[in-house]
Amino acid sequence: MKQVFIESDISSFEDFHDGEWFEKLFEASEQTLFHQHIEEFAAHWWGASRAFTLPRLLVISVGDAAGGYELHGKTNEQLWSEYLQIKAFKGALWKTAESTYCSIYYAYENLVVNIISQLSNKYLRVTDRNFNSMVSEILGASTAGKVWNNSKISAAKEIRNCLVHNGGKATPALKRIRPTPLIENENVLISASDARKLHAYLKPKVVALITSNERKS
Repeated sequence: MKQVFIESDISSFEDFHDGEWFEKLFEASEQTLFHQHIEEFAAHWWGASRAFTLPRLLVISVGDAAGGYELHGKTNEQLWSEYLQIKAFKGALWKTAESTYCSIYYAYENLVVNIISQLSNKYLRVTDRNFNSMVSEILGASTAGKVWNNSKISAAKEIRNCLVHNGGKATPALKRIRPTPLIENENVLISASDARKLHAYLKPKVVALITSNERKS
């Protein structure tokens, strides 16, 4: 049986979009070969953050529409707790966290693939047997270790694979990777905090990825 896994705190679904970071990212990318890829990447991360914060925005908006919580004696947290009694709402939170996690990872993976493909003048896919070695060859082993060839990114990649292609069940490959996510009854359990942490972890990787190569446009 599938297990619905959510965090009960409304703050877990606070907006994580960082507009100032994106402005700096666009400025940095303008002088590189990768500006078009950054624009595509940014659209996906922006959209993921908009979807992620919708449940929290819904609850706050309901209170605002009612004239403010002071008028009916309920705080945001209290109204959120009432929504958590609705099974459909809990299901939405569960899949919002999972979907956001997958969206954040996949947009990053797509950025890496696009940049490595552009620098190598080859059409590459992440499933190519030599893709990891190509990243090291093109970016250098040190940068490749920071932005791609490390256990945390490998774990995120395999978590997405489990959620999208394996019915949410943990694969043997995921169980071997450290750090291992929360797994219960073979189900991979991804929370809103996991999505937020992945976003925070990948932000500096994005910057390192686009600034690591000195070739300019």
